[in-house]
Amino acid sequence: MENKLKLFSLFLLSIALLTYELFIMRSFSVGSWSNFGSLVISTALLGFGVSGTLLTFLTKKVKQNPNFWMTATSLLFIPAIAGAHIVAQFVPFNPIFVGSDPRQFLWLGTYFLLYGIPFFFGALFIGVCFITLADKISQLYFWNMLGSGLGGILIIVLMFWLPPDSLIIPVLLLAIFANLICSLQQNRQTKKLEITLQTLIASAATIVLSLVAVFLWGEIRVSEYKSISYIQKYPDVVQVHHSYSSTGELHVYNSSSLHFAPGLSDNAALQLDHLPSQPFWGLYVDGNGPIGIMGKLKEDEAAYMDFLPMSAPYLILEKPKVLLVNLGGGISAQVAKYQGAEDITIFEQNPEIVRLITRNPAINAFTGDFFSDPQVHVYVGDARAHATQNPDTYDLIEISLIDSIGLSDSGGYPIHENYTYTVEAISEYMGSLNEEGILSITVWNRLRPPRNVLRLLSTIVQSMNDQGIEDPGRHLFVYDLFLSTATILIKKSGLSEGEIYDLRQFCRRKAFDIIYYPGIQKRDKNFKKILSAFYDYYKSNKKITGDEVFIPSDIYHFALLELLEGHKESLYQNYIFDIRPMQDLRPYYSGYLKLNEIWMYLDNIQDISEEWGYLLQIAILVLSIIFGAFIILIPIIGRRRELFKKQRGTLGVVVYYACLGMGYMFIEIFLIQMLVFLLNNPIYSVSIVITSMLIISGLGNLVSKAVKLKRKMVVRLACTGIVLSVAFYIFGLSWVLINYRTFNLTMRVLCSIL
Repeated sequence: MENKLKLFSLFLLSIALLTYELFIMRSFSVGSWSNFGSLVISTALLGFGVSGTLLTFLTKKVKQNPNFWMTATSLLFIPAIAGAHIVAQFVPFNPIFVGSDPRQFLWLGTYFLLYGIPFFFGALFIGVCFITLADKISQLYFWNMLGSGLGGILIIVLMFWLPPDSLIIPVLLLAIFANLICSLQQNRQTKKLEITLQTLIASAATIVLSLVAVFLWGEIRVSEYKSISYIQKYPDVVQVHHSYSSTGELHVYNSSSLHFAPGLSDNAALQLDHLPSQPFWGLYVDGNGPIGIMGKLKEDEAAYMDFLPMSAPYLILEKPKVLLVNLGGGISAQVAKYQGAEDITIFEQNPEIVRLITRNPAINAFTGDFFSDPQVHVYVGDARAHATQNPDTYDLIEISLIDSIGLSDSGGYPIHENYTYTVEAISEYMGSLNEEGILSITVWNRLRPPRNVLRLLSTIVQSMNDQGIEDPGRHLFVYDLFLSTATILIKKSGLSEGEIYDLRQFCRRKAFDIIYYPGIQKRDKNFKKILSAFYDYYKSNKKITGDEVFIPSDIYHFALLELLEGHKESLYQNYIFDIRPMQDLRPYYSGYLKLNEIWMYLDNIQDISEEWGYLLQIAILVLSIIFGAFIILIPIIGRRRELFKKQRGTLGVVVYYACLGMGYMFIEIFLIQMLVFLLNNPIYSVSIVITSMLIISGLGNLVSKAVKLKRKMVVRLACTGIVLSVAFYIFGLSWVLINYRTFNLTMRVLCSIL
């Protein structure tokens, strides 16, 4: 009976460990700018590594008094969870300064140590279980894997019921139950299960103190540099809405200080009698934003929409059928309606945003029930999948300001997948256009030096080349507003002379800077000299003067001409940043840094504030290697004689398990990244991959005991299965993802598990 209780305790604590791991990611998402998944996973594994290192020295002591060790480690796990979370909120780590302030590496290392403590005690308990119940190794492994896997599902469910601050409470309760069950011991005389008074007092005190500490100081501290922190300081701010789910925590604020007119022409103030007086509301997702929710405009204010860059396609399209790739706050939909769109279809991947914008009574009143208009259709899903199912359908497909590059978020984007702007995505959108249709893409254009618009241009040209379009330049019209937005129009059949004239007149009247149109005259600047001066500036801080001075539109103009003339490789090589096209297998819109030039960037850190996510990944890798080497070397040095003297094959065992662990993690990370494409949600991807792999690993362990084959044959079969699986992932997984992404979420989840 005791052994069964130990197994159940192991099961509960395993759930708590994985739930806690994902809770930390959620906490980082809310308090900072990213879930820092690589940091959290590395910390968890390091905690397990330290516990294993310690157990190599304590095995004999554990065997002498196993009940004490199991009770003690499960008890210490409880305050470790609470303490690590509370203390971590006071660590002054700011990823924005990771490249300019050496102290940030110290604070990053502090996270490793703090969050490593709970994983250390949890792993120590698991290790003690494996030592104590070594004769039940298959059952131990199964319940450990099953519990860990279910933890990945549990946290998703809890995110719908509890705000992010409270998600730690169920983790503590699971740890408490695990400790209480583990503390039960069978009385030799009465055969009843009992807890000693000493153990009960220690457990009760620890549990009460931990819970009280979390209730008093467990609130997630949001960075003062995060967007939501600024809006909360406005004197007239009013919170209109607050909700939470697995897709994020949503806040909506009303303040007279909120204004949102992306790319609005400077001429609007000069040529219009009335600009909108109704303030926008700001939508924040996990504290990032704002996404401007556009209220109902007065009749004499609506003309301001003619001065937005998204209005240009409507000059050459009459009553178009429109597909909007994102809902946002509804501004693109209102522009489409104002410009005479006959039918407006909108796709949004976040169901909570759809529910909020279309069903919330306060927001419906603010927007004038805009989304109840029969011409407007809003769906939850992936616009790319919809586009592939509806070829030759739309007159206009618009992608507006999905990215936040250079807006208000503080970077970190290289660690996030973005499948909206890839080569394959552009091809699929264009396939859904009718012959005279237009793909319109508007992005933020605030990065200095320029890079995100250049990557988008290279991606579009590459996509058009892949589609077999003979003269891509004949289909393009590109314009921007300095330090605001850039817009790229792609007409499927090519632009006529009349259409080019109308678009040029639009840009002239609205004071937009024309970057390119078919037949444009090359600007009177030397692009090679500009690139050379640009490079010298970064290499030696040589000041740019004279003919070498440029504005972003100069770079865009010449770079696009280079791309259209087939000189892409020289452009990619000579430009200071990585502007190669995005692809589904490399979907990092903001991964602009070239690894071989990393020291040059660090010398100009003020110019790459958006790329701290890239630098953070490198910092995490370096710290992981340092901590990992320390953990590996300690037992080898401390027990080298016992491990290696007269122990043939020890080195092979070490290498075997090291390769096994690395291979497991490589596959896990690969699948997480790939399934974001299918599930449209990184939280779902992480949870499903971890849950599936752990549970299936546990089942594999149980099945292995029932296999009546020689060990060598089992190993060969397992290795063959792994090789075949990896080959499928490399050569067949993309096909499966493309074909299943049009299914509903339930079917996509089942596909992900299988």
